[in-house]
Order: sequence, then structure tokens, then C-alpha cells
Amino acid sequence: MRILITGADLPLGAAVARALCSEHELRLTGTEPLAPAGTEGCPYTPADLREPDQVAPLVSGMDAIAHLAPHAAPVTPNAAAEKDALDHSGRGIYVLLHAALKAGVGRVVMASRLELMAAYPENYIVDPNWRPKPAPDAASLAPFVAELTLREFVRAEEIVGVCLRLGDLGSGPADTTEADAITAVTRALTMDLEGRKYRWWLYHIASTDRFPLANAAQPPLSFVRTGA
Repeated sequence: MRILITGADLPLGAAVARALCSEHELRLTGTEPLAPAGTEGCPYTPADLREPDQVAPLVSGMDAIAHLAPHAAPVTPNAAAEKDALDHSGRGIYVLLHAALKAGVGRVVMASRLELMAAYPENYIVDPNWRPKPAPDAASLAPFVAELTLREFVRAEEIVGVCLRLGDLGSGPADTTEADAITAVTRALTMDLEGRKYRWWLYHIASTDRFPLANAAQPPLSFVRTGA
């Protein structure tokens, strides 16, 4: 399978790239000039996803896109940084999706953040049907903007969108382990959608019981935690 991975210079993207590099034909991109360690066998091209002329050659010939850049919480110390984070998130996925559609890419898997649901009390059973409650800052709003853009694009165009809300990579109360994150992304990229007309899929992937896996455990994702 030919897969473009964005955010390959960030923790989640690098982990997924290392896991899939030997099994799939990967193309990696990020904002850092050098590829992450352990992915030397896969071509890496730095790019600004807001620039159509940089994105077009990245998506050309790909079967799917793993848009993992939105999972990394942006550092926003001032108003200018907040504006830039929102621009990267919203305009970046908008340009990426238009290029993907033009190139005939059939599926886009996006990594968002479970932090969007953190405002609910911890004793609530919060599944993907609950309304996100992002904080009023760019770090929280950035993944939410990307989610909304992907959802509305999928509703209007013939392309599959899979949104995975993940916790921070770790083993904390609302975290997602690296192994579970890799499994979820891999299954989202390869899950069998033959005969299914539905094009928008949203899942919570946590490695603890803070966010139940009832939806994710069902077909077509059929996610199972590592070691379960």
C-alpha cells in the first residue's frame, strides 16, 4: 500500500513510519529538514502543507494518507503563534484534501486529540457521539478545526475520512500507548470498507478506561488494545 504520512518528524508520525516502513511503500513529510531516525528506507520531503505546489507531488500516486500532524499539540506562546497554529491546522488539511481528491487518493486517516473531550467529568462515559468541548485557545482548537474540515469535506466529496482521537503517547489516565496508536492507525488505513456506503468514521482510542472502546472495537475498525 502506498501511504503518505504527515507529521513524520513528530512523535506519532515517526512511530507509525518506523512501524510501517518495511511493510508498505511510504512517503514521509514534515516541517523539520531531516527524516526521523529509523525511517531511512522511506523517502522524506519537508513541506508546508498550506502550499499546493508542495503538496501535489506528495499525494501523487498514493493510495491513502495518514495525516498525523494534528495530533501534536502546537506550542503557542503568543498571539502570532496561535494564529499560525490555526492556519497550519485548517488551511493545511484543506489544501491536503483538495490535492488528495485531485490525485485520486481514496482514504485519509487523521489523528486528532482526546483532549477535546477532557472537559467532561471523569466519571462520564464519553464516546465519539458526544460533542467536543475544546478549550478557547489555539492548541485545543487546532485539532478540532482539522476534524471539522475533514468531516465536511468527506460529506461533500467521494473520499473516505477516518478520524482517530488519541491521547498523549504514554500510559497515563487518558493516554494512548505508542503500540495502541500504531495499531489504530494501521487498522484505519487498511480496514475493509467493501460494500459500506458510509464515508466518515470517528473513533476514540485510549489505552485506559477513561474513554470506552465500544465503537472502536466493532467492525470495520475492530480495534483491540495491545496485550488485551
